[in-house]
Amino acid sequence: MLEVTQLVELQAVDTQLQDLNELLGDLPKKVDKLRLEEESLINAVDKGNNRLKEIELALNKAEHHMAEIKQKIDKLKDQLSLVTSNKQYDALTQEIEYLKQAMNEAELEDLELEEEKETLQNDLQEKEENLESLSEDLRIRRDRLENLIAESANKKSELEKEREEKSIHIDPSVLGRYVRIRDARDGLAVLTIDRNSCSGCGFVVPPQTVSVIRKKTLLYNCDVCSRFLYFDK
Repeated sequence: MLEVTQLVELQAVDTQLQDLNELLGDLPKKVDKLRLEEESLINAVDKGNNRLKEIELALNKAEHHMAEIKQKIDKLKDQLSLVTSNKQYDALTQEIEYLKQAMNEAELEDLELEEEKETLQNDLQEKEENLESLSEDLRIRRDRLENLIAESANKKSELEKEREEKSIHIDPSVLGRYVRIRDARDGLAVLTIDRNSCSGCGFVVPPQTVSVIRKKTLLYNCDVCSRFLYFDK
């Protein structure tokens, strides 16, 4: 029966359409992901450069602060030789110790900023060295994906036209059964006999029925999954 061959051909077209629909549904997400990846890297570099400027300002401020503390300490030390009482000496000594503690804290902050600066500079150097090549790579990959989307859309249009042409020659009642089964079985309504069994659900087809299916003289639906079965030489 010719309808068996027609259904097989229709299933082949529908399978391609299903694959394309899945591809077209996923590709835009991939393009967006690449765009976000590029934007994320650019933002990371900008953020790092901004932080580097903040560190430079903080280091300059710390250096001025330490210079001021040192100047005060030196001035107080000069005054020690001029004091005439133990009370004045103790007061100056206490102030010097306080300033030395402040100096230690300022030096520690300066050291931490220098370490952060070095780490950040190394990280930024690596990012900036890779950004140009990465951006170019992302652009190429994005263009390829967008071209594939366009090609797939054209292919989809061709397949839809081919499907319409093939559907015209199939009995409407048979076509209706096919569509219902296809929609209920993940897009597969027509399958082959595999070792006398349905290749979809594994149901064993009676030998006499297999013989008829081989001759393509009968539209046979699997008793379990309802799919159309045919014999593929």
